[in-house]
Amino acid sequence: MTAPADWVGFAEMIGGASGALTGLLFVSVSLNASRIAGHQGLRSSAAQTLVLFLTPLFMAAALLAPDQADPILGAELIAIGVIASWTLLANGRRKRWQADDDLLIAFFNHRYPNVVVMLLFVASGICMAFGANDGLYLLLPASLVAFASGVLNAWYFLLPPPDVKTKV
Repeated sequence: MTAPADWVGFAEMIGGASGALTGLLFVSVSLNASRIAGHQGLRSSAAQTLVLFLTPLFMAAALLAPDQADPILGAELIAIGVIASWTLLANGRRKRWQADDDLLIAFFNHRYPNVVVMLLFVASGICMAFGANDGLYLLLPASLVAFASGVLNAWYFLLPPPDVKTKV
């Protein structure tokens, strides 16, 4: 069975938003390419943000693929969540945490909240694999938090570098 028809609009909206945000990420990174290229933490944040924007895009593509059985869709969602989680964890090992003055950016810039969000994709897939279509509702908070976290990271790329002389 294909995902319920009610989810087609959701998948189209999330896929479109994901594509647009990914494009904006490339713009924000290119505007500060020299600063980001010279800083391992910012490069890792850019990679993290890319994963956060692409994961909902892959989820939307899986939801929109026609004539899939629920277990197949579930397996795809599990694979998307596991691969994204693994990628974020691997990327986080290379990341040097920068001190963020903004607590919201500091929270979402860490890998663990984002891995938890990716595990919502896995939980949704497990529900679908066992025939519980209500598991698709987990995709909404997962996608929204992934977007919010990614947008905050992208905003961080556009901010001027902190003046290290005035910091204590």
